[in-house]
Amino acid sequence: MTQLHSNPINAPHDDVDTIVAVMVSGSAAAAAAPFVVGWPLFIGALCTGVIAIGEEYGTSLDSKEEAWKVIRNLFAAAGFIWLALSVSSKLIAALLQTSGIGYVGAVALDVVTSSAIAYAVGRGAQAYFKGERDKERLGAIFRQSFMHQKQQSAGA
Repeated sequence: MTQLHSNPINAPHDDVDTIVAVMVSGSAAAAAAPFVVGWPLFIGALCTGVIAIGEEYGTSLDSKEEAWKVIRNLFAAAGFIWLALSVSSKLIAALLQTSGIGYVGAVALDVVTSSAIAYAVGRGAQAYFKGERDKERLGAIFRQSFMHQKQQSAGA
């Protein structure tokens, strides 16, 4: 972890709440795109957001690979069963989107799931860069944040 040379998401935003909001919006937009386009955009939104959150707390990541390591640690803290259920929702949505069966419903499912994952990654990264390293605590923050955003997205 060293200095990142350019970070477009951090330039106009100066607080973590705004960065997390951009992560959620970007992830929702990526979910509305076809899977082959949307998945890389979704991962990019998560990694770019984690890099920006790290910078807010004085940690510069060298690459999206380093950001991905933080994200993987957050997913691991949340637990395998939780991860499997969340990722399977995205895969089911992708299958329905590509088959054309229930396209609108599949996009709606993917938007809700992607937004919740992005929010949970953002809040988990915030706790991580503030210094939280306890796996149980990070997992609880991640799962609670996911459920909070999922309820917000589903109710909107």
